[in-house]
Amino acid sequence: MPRFLKEQKKSLVFAGLLFIQLVLVSLQVPFGEEPSHFEKAVFFVFSPVQRAVHSLFHAASNVWNRHIYLRQVEAQNQRLRDELFRLQQMNMLLTNELAGFRVTKEMEATLSALEKSFLVADVISVDSANIYKSIIINKGTRHGLASNMAVVDRNGHLVGRITNPMSLYEATVQLVTDDNSAVSVHSETNKVLGVLAGNGKSGTCWLKYVPATNEQIAEGEELITSGFDKIFPPGIRVGRILSIGTDNSLFKRIEVKPYLNFSDLSHVAVLTRKIDDVF
Repeated sequence: MPRFLKEQKKSLVFAGLLFIQLVLVSLQVPFGEEPSHFEKAVFFVFSPVQRAVHSLFHAASNVWNRHIYLRQVEAQNQRLRDELFRLQQMNMLLTNELAGFRVTKEMEATLSALEKSFLVADVISVDSANIYKSIIINKGTRHGLASNMAVVDRNGHLVGRITNPMSLYEATVQLVTDDNSAVSVHSETNKVLGVLAGNGKSGTCWLKYVPATNEQIAEGEELITSGFDKIFPPGIRVGRILSIGTDNSLFKRIEVKPYLNFSDLSHVAVLTRKIDDVF
């Protein structure tokens, strides 16, 4: 290589690179409004890619926004479900409270005709061994209850009497259908006396000790407490006579259907007035 070229090698290389740079710039910057062939080629190659990338990012953004929106909607729905459940529970409690209040008011209006002091109580359980034997109420000695106080239903019909066991806030009620129950009653028409005893297996009762020769009592007649047992105040309606028969004994065999209705025994009233105050 000539000495001149060797000496000017760096200058020639620099001049060549500068020329190439000018060519590239001239290709990228069009003269006038018409784009260069290079720009057209670049646009043709890369515009679909740009469009695809933009669509991809747009779709991803929509998915993410939709995901965030759905999570917010789900959270809001959960809050609404919780609020609905809370309102339903409150409505149920208020409905039960109102129903209990109405029952108490109805019982007060009905039982006021008995002209006796009474205390309304809720039935909280029944005897699991025999439903015709006894029930438990939510009032006890703390509320002034004592043994042998009469218990009636919301219509003033006889249910039974308070018996042991008792506690401060609960008491046992022996039902008139219990085998060991005994209530002095008389017939409504001719005042035929007898003792009402429970038939614990069927939920009915027997009217005992009515002489076989007595013809003054009939089927369908109503029985009312007499008060002679010194436990149940007189005048409480007990039930009606279902059938009258004989069994070759000194007394009639009289079956009684008590007014006690187990399907409507959610509330009872305890007659707190002592029997001695009645006579």
